[in-house]
Amino acid sequence: MLRHRRNWAAAALIMAAAAITLVFTRSNDENSGSPWGFHRNIEALEVCRIEMLTIVADTVDICTSTIGEEFLGGAVRELGISGGQYLATCEVLMDSLGWTVQKTGDTLTAMYCRGELSELRAYPGNRRGFYRVLFSAGSPSVWEYVPQERWIRQRAISCDVSTTVWAALWDTALPSDLTESGILINSRDSSRAVGYISELQRALTDRLFVYDIDFYYDVKVGDKFWILIEENHYPMDGETGFRRILAAKYLFAHGGIAEAFPFFHRPDGAESAEIILDHYHRDGASLRTMFLKMPVPFGRISSGYSSARLHPVLGYTRAHRGIDYASPMGTEIYAVGDGTITVRGWLGGYGNMVRIRHANGYETGYGHMNGYAASQSVGSYVRQGEIIGYVGSTGLSTGPHVHFEMKKNGSYVNPATEIMPPADPLDGDELERFLSEMVVIEAQWSMLAGIDLPTPEVEIETETETESEVVAEEPGQ
Repeated sequence: MLRHRRNWAAAALIMAAAAITLVFTRSNDENSGSPWGFHRNIEALEVCRIEMLTIVADTVDICTSTIGEEFLGGAVRELGISGGQYLATCEVLMDSLGWTVQKTGDTLTAMYCRGELSELRAYPGNRRGFYRVLFSAGSPSVWEYVPQERWIRQRAISCDVSTTVWAALWDTALPSDLTESGILINSRDSSRAVGYISELQRALTDRLFVYDIDFYYDVKVGDKFWILIEENHYPMDGETGFRRILAAKYLFAHGGIAEAFPFFHRPDGAESAEIILDHYHRDGASLRTMFLKMPVPFGRISSGYSSARLHPVLGYTRAHRGIDYASPMGTEIYAVGDGTITVRGWLGGYGNMVRIRHANGYETGYGHMNGYAASQSVGSYVRQGEIIGYVGSTGLSTGPHVHFEMKKNGSYVNPATEIMPPADPLDGDELERFLSEMVVIEAQWSMLAGIDLPTPEVEIETETETESEVVAEEPGQ
């Protein structure tokens, strides 16, 4: 539905400025002592107000439309945008800004200045922010995603495992201000709570400790774990959301402890100057191997690596230098390791393809994608586990899957049998800085948790053996 309204805020600001000027204006003749003609100034202020409203009415026009059955195209047309301007606007919103999925009820607002489109804003209902497109000479000139104002805070969580890790998090990890009211009073609140815990659990079990702990077999009743997390708090709607895990400790009931400490740094070989977060053990060794085992969260191998395979489309035998993982259409595809995107586009039989260059001469490829992740391009630096696209069936394909291949120093290798090297440990100045920062983090973490956090027992066997050897040698001297 199309609605028009005037920019009263601008008029109110102008009138307020005029009123302040009139109130604090003194008589031109300061020595005359003549009384202030207050009624005449009130009349002048009213005339000014009417003139300002007339100027705004003739200058600014704001139109609003709502996503309906015709989705984005229909809503854009309702704003009075047509022709080449219509095509350019849809292209920017969907391709450049990545707003590929619209929901019924999402809104768009267009601002016209003297009849010319100057700005468009799109408000997705499932996002905390809006898309903004500025126009110059009738064409999109600048576009961006403007996030909602948020505060970032740290919080310490302590959990005891009585059944599962998920249940332990549900009992203790939900923030008191997850919702504006502080309680779960409707289905949306409950859904947000489940989403919060699920996201936190995946970050802990599927990303942070995925290489150190088998959460299917290793978890026992009596285990304890502590997490230091960051949360986003949105003052506009009074809600809180999970952001990321900073540090974690998992204490096994049968003995032993797994730890993860944060380190912010610029990765070697990265073209971007962005500082990223990695996690390391207490001694500076990385928590992760260089590559994930597979590029999708779930799926079956529909075709393995082979030097001679009957191609299902072409009908003749040729080499298949990769592994096909069959997954439902739209399943997330992850970068298996840190690296820089070198190819992102259509590549013959591969369909929509992404290639990533990694350290140590490795390169990986992901084919037959249905679409790409937003805000990435050739040259973008991506992290291990970051979404780069979605499972599809583009190119020479008989069904939804991702073709995953790997090269080392320019030659194809089998990802299933390639020995995955561990990620580089910290050394030199970085290791020294990490060790000094770790002390501060543990002290702050203990203060937030209100307890002294456990640490691994210090090994003293070597020192004892050395002392015994010295004592044994003394008689012979």
